[in-house]
Amino acid sequence: MMANRTVRDDVRDILGMRTRAAWLVSGLFAVAISSMAFAADDGIRDIRLTALAVLLILGAGSAMLLAPGDPLPARFAAPAAVAAPLAAALAISQLPVPMGNSTQIWFLGAGSAYLNFLCVRGAPLWAWTGVLGQIVVSTWWTTHTGQGWRTGVGFSFINLTPLLMATFFARVVRPLAHSILALRQQDTDRAAAEAAAQAAQQERDERVARLGSAARPLLEIIASGRPLTAQEQNECSLVESELRDDILGGLMIDASVGAAARCARQRGVTVVLDDGGGLDEVDADLRQLVRTVLRDALDYADGGTITARILPPGRGTLASVLLRDNGELRIEVEASGAVRSDLDGRQDVREAKQDPRPAG
Repeated sequence: MMANRTVRDDVRDILGMRTRAAWLVSGLFAVAISSMAFAADDGIRDIRLTALAVLLILGAGSAMLLAPGDPLPARFAAPAAVAAPLAAALAISQLPVPMGNSTQIWFLGAGSAYLNFLCVRGAPLWAWTGVLGQIVVSTWWTTHTGQGWRTGVGFSFINLTPLLMATFFARVVRPLAHSILALRQQDTDRAAAEAAAQAAQQERDERVARLGSAARPLLEIIASGRPLTAQEQNECSLVESELRDDILGGLMIDASVGAAARCARQRGVTVVLDDGGGLDEVDADLRQLVRTVLRDALDYADGGTITARILPPGRGTLASVLLRDNGELRIEVEASGAVRSDLDGRQDVREAKQDPRPAG
């Protein structure tokens, strides 16, 4: 599902534009462009403007590898497109008339190189705008320096050919890339679903084993026909409560919470657990925080009733624990990870790393 793709999933992953090899090629490109720009300095009036043109092109080229988004957003594509004619204007304004050699128009090929990748990144209109801007700058310069407009068009028009090829290449590759990314995401979702199902099955197996170890001896006594002693009847009541907790308590229950609930009932506390589903979509840390708060509340209670509820998904409050004895004490865990109680006020347990046990 395309909407669930991570920020790393775009055409760059398919073409290897995030790899070390891509950065190595970019480094070689930077060395080649710099060498041509500064070696062909015959008649150059101000080499600093040439250096600025080099930086513009290299910066725009790096943006093809670094800028996020697919297709490339206009806030990245537009400056990259403008960099090509701007660099051409800076460099060409310093050239002698006539030029010393053809290497002095290095900026046209350099700009065209990264504009081709602008097509691949899903911004062909901006790429064509950049190349046409180079042609306009070159034509303007040759016209105003007495070389004729045909000269400018002649040595800049050739860059339309590789851009045309890049445009058709992008038309073919980008849909395939999206299909590949969609298949990758489906595999990831399937693996996550299988892992979740396996974890749920493992948790169910652990609960069955735990209840089985507690219930089996009692069931064997009942099957034998022997009357149960008072202690065994009390044990049956505890096992029945544990079974009810496993059914209604859902993800609130783990081994430590189950043990704490059993101990609380042995002290005469009435424990009511109700999982409304809010823990299904939270991370493991927040889920464990709720269990910690519930376990500490169970350890704290000496009598009365504890009612713990997990609210449905999407609520601001994730869990609520109400202790009723001589008075009432309410503890709430928010979806943000903050814990509130009538005694403690509000504290962010996830940041403060404090014990969420109610004060008292």
